[in-house]
Amino acid sequence: MNEWIVKLFSLRTLRPGDPGVALEWARPIPAWGWTLVLVGAAALAWWGYHRLEGAVRRRVILATLRGLALLLVVGMISGPRLVKTEETVEKDWVVVLADRSLSMEVKDVGGKTRDEQLRVALAQTRDALASLDPQRNVLWLGFDSRTFDLPTDGSGFPAPTGTRTLIASALEQTLRRVASKPLSGIVLVSDGRSADEPSRALVRQLQGRQVPVFGVALGSDAPPTRIAIKRVTAPSVAFIGDFVPVTVDLDAIGTPESLRGAKIELIDEATGAVLDSRPVPDAVAGGTRGTVTLVTRPGSAREFRWVVKPVLSEATGSTATSSNDQTSIGLRVVDRPVRVALFDGYPRWEYRYLKNLLLRERSIRSSALILSSDRRYLQEGTDPLASIPRTREEWQPFDVIVMGDVRSELFSAEQLAQIKELVANKGAGLLWIAGPNSTPQTWRGTPLADLLPFTMSDDTSGPRSFAESVLVSPGPAAERLGVLRLGDGNSSIWPQILTDPGAGWTALRYAQLIDPKQLKPAAEVLALATPASAPIGSAESRPLIMTMRYGAGRVIYVATDEIWRWRYGRGETLPERFWLPLVRLLARESLARSGQAAIIDATPERATVDQPVQISVRLLDQSLLSTRPESLTVRAKAEGVPDGSEQTITLRPQESGRNVGEAPSGLFTSSWTFAEPGDYTVRPTDSVLSGLGLNTKIEVRARDDEMREPAADHVLLADLAAATGGKVLKINSVKELAELLPNRQVRTAGETVSEPLWDKPLVWTVLILLLSLEWIGRRLIRLA
Repeated sequence: MNEWIVKLFSLRTLRPGDPGVALEWARPIPAWGWTLVLVGAAALAWWGYHRLEGAVRRRVILATLRGLALLLVVGMISGPRLVKTEETVEKDWVVVLADRSLSMEVKDVGGKTRDEQLRVALAQTRDALASLDPQRNVLWLGFDSRTFDLPTDGSGFPAPTGTRTLIASALEQTLRRVASKPLSGIVLVSDGRSADEPSRALVRQLQGRQVPVFGVALGSDAPPTRIAIKRVTAPSVAFIGDFVPVTVDLDAIGTPESLRGAKIELIDEATGAVLDSRPVPDAVAGGTRGTVTLVTRPGSAREFRWVVKPVLSEATGSTATSSNDQTSIGLRVVDRPVRVALFDGYPRWEYRYLKNLLLRERSIRSSALILSSDRRYLQEGTDPLASIPRTREEWQPFDVIVMGDVRSELFSAEQLAQIKELVANKGAGLLWIAGPNSTPQTWRGTPLADLLPFTMSDDTSGPRSFAESVLVSPGPAAERLGVLRLGDGNSSIWPQILTDPGAGWTALRYAQLIDPKQLKPAAEVLALATPASAPIGSAESRPLIMTMRYGAGRVIYVATDEIWRWRYGRGETLPERFWLPLVRLLARESLARSGQAAIIDATPERATVDQPVQISVRLLDQSLLSTRPESLTVRAKAEGVPDGSEQTITLRPQESGRNVGEAPSGLFTSSWTFAEPGDYTVRPTDSVLSGLGLNTKIEVRARDDEMREPAADHVLLADLAAATGGKVLKINSVKELAELLPNRQVRTAGETVSEPLWDKPLVWTVLILLLSLEWIGRRLIRLA
């Protein structure tokens, strides 16, 4: 049919029936106008023939021909034409926002991480999402605290690494990016956990642009079970055979039932072997913070890397434990003897057994002196001393000083100051072994009185002793420091028989009675003494073994000299397990500083943004101390940031509390707060410290780090979808997107092409034919 029309009208450019081709009028006449034209044409035709003579039938035919001719002329005057307008269609856009923050590593649905849920969902619905492409443009974006492009096909997503999720910021950046484009909708694939909530202005902007947000909810509505490692404390260096304690501060999220069976493991990073494992305390399972101490005993001298990792029970289907919750620590194990100096006032039983123990132990080099009031000395040990060291250099080789029941006046004021400096600045240890004659009462008012973990009363006779025999039980700090592990294996750190008064040999007949109120603020209790007639741990228990950090070193006070009695029950085993770990604990700080000209520390090593961090540099080498610098400068730089800004920090000398005439402490400190999260490396920049390789690490995390509270927030997704006219979809219903997304295509009119019909030969032929037929008819009537 269209072909006949083209031929009849001799059309050259446009064809009826083609897409976009329509019949239009150059001078359109409304319907009422055509009615008047029709009536007028009929009236003129009737008026022209009603007076003529002739048959009515013939006059009607002629009038009809005239009327048709008039109508055709009016139609030609109105300008009929074929018109086609070129139209441009701009496809609308669908933006897919995929959460790439660390909360995607949470396992809370069927043992799968939220990231696995996301990938499985996209794999299952890839065809449905791909079907949007022919009709719409699909833009794939990832987001955490920032927004970035993802592969256009939705595959090859990078691993989730962001520590913060900012959904509102991601939506704002998306709207700015597609500001000039028609936007059909935003598909938000997330767990809903966000540090910022969409503001009213953002919601109004989405409503004003009619952009629905379709949330794809990841994760479980139930809160996940998570064990977070807040802090790990461990020595940086140890001796071969040491019981090395690794103290882990924990925080847990979840119900006690979900945390049942959870444990903390210490794993060798090189071999994957589990070195120690401890269950999560019930207090932590109840929702409070707690502490677990892992203990291992390295048997070779080398560098170790260990991983502290929480492990939930396999029966737990919901867990937020991720790589963010495990911590790696380093330990250097050395094989060199511990150097001990032992001083006592007389050859009491405790001195004899301890001296012989130090002689037998191959990992210890000892020097023992019996000091009498007439200045006569009895030299013993593997490295006998001719006299008490008189200079700092002579004290320097010792890692531990053991001070027995010896009078303080046998040491000069200079020697006491040198011992104090050795502990405070060089990290040496001081072990006090109490006695009835001199320790601690004769040490009141001396420089070493500051190194006692308790304050002495005004009674010059010294502390009172228990009126009866006592039993020993471990205190709260023993496990954390890895000492007093007298049991067999790691499962029992204290033999139950030592708390049995019926054994006889377990009771110590002499022990000083230390009032807990006298303990200094930094003191910790390693063991308690309880009268044999009272229950263990009762109100009558008193501190027996105390420890305290002092400067760079540590002191331990043993308020009894009766440990030797345990030999009657188990031979040398119990005294060895008692004394050797204490000596090694005291020697570790000295070992960490051995051979180092200076050390740099940061406390805490794991901080949050705007939390003060104490940065300190301690000069140990005398050549550095002699320079007496007025300040030191360190530089903190974030790792993994090529253009990361460096922060310069000035450290000032810490001289408070130093007496006139004492050597400078060599300690320079400053408090600093970091404004941005990251892993920072702090290095000295002063020329006096160049070439020493000093550095320390500081891990700074945002206060709103979402892994602190990784529960999914599906309510936020639901509120956002409801406010914008969208919908929250489950993972298995993502295929509905193709039907739910509105059509926001934009059609734009372009150039108009027209072809007139009134001047076509066919039209003029019809007009001439009508006029000719009327003329012929009139002639016939006139001739009739």
